[in-house]
Order: sequence, then structure tokens, then C-alpha cells
Amino acid sequence: MNTERECIYEVETEVADLNEQKLLKPYAYQKLFSQVVEKHLNEHNSNVETTMKNKLAWALVSISFEMVKPIQGCIKMFASTWYSRRKGPYFRREIMFKDENEGVVFKGSSFSILLDIEKRTVYRRKETPFNLFEPVEMFTTEAKPTYKTTVEYNKVETRDVYNSYIDCLGHVNNSRYGEFAYDAFTDQERYNLLSLKRIEVYFLSELRNKDIFSILKTRADDHIMIRGYNETRNNIAFDMIFEF
Repeated sequence: MNTERECIYEVETEVADLNEQKLLKPYAYQKLFSQVVEKHLNEHNSNVETTMKNKLAWALVSISFEMVKPIQGCIKMFASTWYSRRKGPYFRREIMFKDENEGVVFKGSSFSILLDIEKRTVYRRKETPFNLFEPVEMFTTEAKPTYKTTVEYNKVETRDVYNSYIDCLGHVNNSRYGEFAYDAFTDQERYNLLSLKRIEVYFLSELRNKDIFSILKTRADDHIMIRGYNETRNNIAFDMIFEF
């Protein structure tokens, strides 16, 4: 068995990440994913400190989650993650969360790139300056690194980027985008989280300190689509799709 997939990480949901029905808020799935992957990279010398020594940083470009069981209340889970494929500049990673009875609670796939933090460009060399596990092509869900749509959105609100949003890489941390999207949910949509089946997030450009951005929204069938548009830089910051 591949050593990377043998690593198991215990995590627990937090009260602050539950809504009024004690259901896990959508952005908390991103937080759990980030928490596990950060622990994993720390243990295997591919963390922020290691990459930044080489003037590189991991940048998440997309993530997809498939909900198998609704998460209600503070529960303990056990997560595993593994590098599954590289295609061009995209590194694909899988993640699986199970309950104490070994039942799958939710699972997902992410795509990341290595970012040259000085040039703010994508690292495209075949060899990386640090060791990676060999990819194991076992995939948890359908996923892709990019997303395009022609649907029309309606503006919900315009917001500012504050100091507290900025992480060590000098941009808004990806988990914040999920918070912005959740703020655009109606009461009925929040109460319907028990039926949430899937989340897709696409990170298209950075939000930086003092930027002004708008939250746009539309619905189609059983999907809620939310877009973050950077008014300061005149580009799309992120797209999120919620399937019920």
C-alpha cells in the first residue's frame, strides 16, 4: 500500500462552523480540507516553509467536494489524502473523510499549481525542487481545474478586502471565499443545507489587500452559482457552484 495513503488524520468539526440547525456551513468543508492537507504537507516536507525556500508556493486553483452524509453537530472524522495525478502545471490531490465506523462522510479532489512568488507566474518545469510522492491514480470524485459559464448573474453586494482576510502569501485565503458565498445564501437556502450534495470552487485570480469586490449570484434548477468579481482589478476572483 502506498505510504502516503496510509497517513490518517483525526479532525473534529467546531461549533463556530455550524449553522442554526447545527449543520456544517459549506465553507467549513474547505477549512477541514486545508487543515488536513497542511498537516500532511508538514509531515512530508512539502509545506509552505519548504516551498518558499525555493521561492514557490502551492496555490489552489479548484476544489470539488461530494457529500455522502450530512454533517450535523460536532463529530470526529478521520481523513486521508494523496497526490493522484499531474497534468501540465496542475497537481491533483484526493481527500477522503470517514466517520468512526469507517463510513465515508465526504470526499473531494483539488487541483493546485506551484506559484513563483516573486514573478507571480506558474511554475511549469517537469521536475520540482523538492520531493513528491509518486502519484496514485485513485480518484474520489469527478473534478476539473477550470470552469466556464455563460449564465447571467445578479449583484448581491459589494465588499472591501480587510487586513484580516490576508494570509502569509499576501492574498485573501481561499477559505474566505466560501464565507463570502455563504453570506449570499437566503434563509431558505441555509435551512436546506441538509440536501447539499456537492460543492465546486474555482479560484481565478487573487484578491489583494484594499481591493473592492462584488458578490454575484444566480440559480439554475438545483444549483446555486456565486461569483466574486474584483472591481479594483476588473477580473473574476472566484466561482462557486452548490448542488442540492
